[in-house]
Amino acid sequence: MIKRSSLLLAGGLGTRMNGREKALMMFENDTLLERSLSILDDVSDEVIVSLRDERQVQDFSSYLQDRIMVTDRIRNVGPLAGMLAGFESGCGEYVFTVACDMPYLNRTLINMMFNMVGGHDALIPISKYGTKEPLHAVYRKDTMLEAIEKALKEGNRSILSPVSFLENVIYLDSEIIRTIDPDFKSFVNINAPSDMLKLE
Repeated sequence: MIKRSSLLLAGGLGTRMNGREKALMMFENDTLLERSLSILDDVSDEVIVSLRDERQVQDFSSYLQDRIMVTDRIRNVGPLAGMLAGFESGCGEYVFTVACDMPYLNRTLINMMFNMVGGHDALIPISKYGTKEPLHAVYRKDTMLEAIEKALKEGNRSILSPVSFLENVIYLDSEIIRTIDPDFKSFVNINAPSDMLKLE
């Protein structure tokens, strides 16, 4: 019985990466994709990888082996397209959803989030800056899928727009996160080649 799904969003266009596939960039001897997958395999019963299109599927398939791959049905709506496809194909009651450009995912933190979310529609961490982290969050699959469809129907593409339709959202306080991840490295993301250089 699959209870925990993880959805890795890897379909971005890499516009700030000079067109390079962000997920396939090397970091500390592995691609960002492989780093994420090694953690997600440990914390979930299934891993779904969301990709833009069939061409990206071909480029990524050697890395993904037996994992579930989905592609965007809707173009130009950003991460919500990947979430829509991923939530439609996931089997778990809850889905940890994360962007592929976060090189320091933390098993302990993700496990804690899965353990805390039960009975709620979503659990969203709050960063040390007080901002919500919707692309490192756990969602109840069925409720969130409905909310994503509503948001897209209304023309809203913001990653937080579906959350406004959820009735029972809890936020993970930054002070709790600090006990597991004192430097908040879990939420570091790579948007440009210069970010990669800074981390290295």
